[in-house]
This record gives sequence, C-alpha cells and structure tokens, in this order.
Amino acid sequence: MSIPMQRLPEQQPSVWQPASVKEAIQLQKQWGDAAVVVAGGTWLRTRWENGVSAVPRHLISLGRIPALKSLSMDERRVVLNDGERELMGPLYIRYGPLLSLSAVMTSELTREHAPLLIQACAEVAAPSIRNMATIGGNVMTCTGDLIPALLVLDAQVVLSDGGQERKLPLQAWLAATADPSEIMTGILLPLQATTGESKSCQFYLKAGRREAFTPSVVTVAGELTFQPDGTIASAKLAAGGGTAIPARLTQAEALLTGQPLSKALLKKLHSAAYEQCAAVPDDYAGIAYRKTTAANLIVSECYKAWRASKGGGADASES
Repeated sequence: MSIPMQRLPEQQPSVWQPASVKEAIQLQKQWGDAAVVVAGGTWLRTRWENGVSAVPRHLISLGRIPALKSLSMDERRVVLNDGERELMGPLYIRYGPLLSLSAVMTSELTREHAPLLIQACAEVAAPSIRNMATIGGNVMTCTGDLIPALLVLDAQVVLSDGGQERKLPLQAWLAATADPSEIMTGILLPLQATTGESKSCQFYLKAGRREAFTPSVVTVAGELTFQPDGTIASAKLAAGGGTAIPARLTQAEALLTGQPLSKALLKKLHSAAYEQCAAVPDDYAGIAYRKTTAANLIVSECYKAWRASKGGGADASES
C-alpha cells in the first residue's frame, strides 16, 4: 500500500510512496494535475528554485518500486519442436528508469555495449548530482542531455498502465502526447550486430555554459559505419539542446548513407544539419547560433570519425 510520508509545512507538497506501478498510476489519477511523479528530483528541484514550475501539492515518489531500479540483459528465446526453449542470444539491455546516472556509468553492460551512453552521462552536472539523477528522469524531461545519445543507440521506452507494458521507439514517444495513465518502466537499448568488414565510430558532444544547472546550448551525437573502402554504410545523427526536443536528423543521415566522404559532401551535410536541427531561443543563445553550432559540431565529428576509420592518415577527397 501507499505510505504517505509525514505532511511537511504548508508550502511543501505531500509525498506519496507507492509500492507498485499500478498504485502509482492510481495516485496519479486521484490527484491529477495537483501531483507530479518524481524519481531523483534533481531536474524538478531546479525548476522550482528558478520559478519555472510551481511546487505541486503532491509528489508521487517511485523510489519504493524495486523493479524500476533493475538492470538486465533481456534475452531472445525460440520454442523448438519438442517444446524446449533455446537461447538465441541477447536482444537488448533494459535499464530501470530509477537507475542513477552513476549506476548506468559503472555498469559492466553499459561499458561493454553502450560506451556512448557513458560519455553522455559524464556530461550531466557534477558527480554528486549524477548519484541522484536518474536515466528515466533525464528522458522524462524530453530535453535531457542523454536523449541524443539514446536516439543514436535506437533506444525504446517501455510504458506500463499498471497491468500491461508496451514498447515504443524513443523518437516516437518524444513526438507523442504523454499519457497520464502510463508510467515509464524501462529504457531498452537494442544490441547491435557487428561484422568484421565494417567499422563504426561514435561521438557525443555538449556545448554549454559555465553556470551550473543551466540547459546546454547544443548537444549532438552520432554513429557512422564505414565500409573498408571508406564508403559510409550507415549514419545516425541526433541533436538537441536547451529547451528543444532532440531528434534524429534523418535528412542528413540519408545524405551520407552510401557515399564516400568528401569536402563537397561535408558542405551539404552542414546545410542539411542546419536546416533540420530544432532550436529554441533563450536569453543566452538564438536560433541561428544554436543551429550553426550543431551543424559545425556534426560536420567536425563526422570528419574525425572518417579519419579514425582510415587510421587517421588520410584526407578527405577534394571532389
């Protein structure tokens, strides 16, 4: 059952601690707009302190639901003719949304299969904050600095209505209207099949300001897979920053795929990234500055990735 914590002073919210996802959803329905679901609370706290959001009357803490803190390798199995199930190999890593960023970074599974996610986590605030901030909380903001990396990794989110779960690509979830009758119960990273002939390079960059707890100006991530001849077999690019919702840059990806890298292609890539990158102005940076910065970073990192695939000793073609 829910355990209501002691009522804090009147200006503070009541904090509820449901023991299950089903109960958390029931509380969410009960209190409606007067309640906010909370994990680590680091993002919400800064919004309250800065006056961006009002402190709600009720907080629904998910901290007493153990399943939301789990980390596992979900495996694919098939049923054979004799009814037995044969292991076919791992399918994806499942992160509980209440896992702290520190726990994500130190996980053996993350180190082995998703080093790009470690790089992104390391760019979020300070170590003390990463001990509290959660991977699910970062995603739930819809503007978190982890999202470009997760988009490049083809992440999916798992949503539960308290009874059944459903999976949705992260990009589709970001574009949809949140359903208050569901709670995020997992983040899935599909394990990518690798071949000996191709070589993949990943990158993640965050351009920000010195002030603590301020949104990044631009955050970009990418993965390029090269054929032995240097042709780009596949491209995944994503960008976000500030209060813009991150997204995959599909037009820029299509431009690169199947092409050898060249100065002419990099110029086209810059234009495509500039056009497709979403940007929202604020007191610190305008739209043009954010879009230009994102395009510059993407072009620079794609060139570096191409150089790395060639052993660092070749130059892009003049064509």
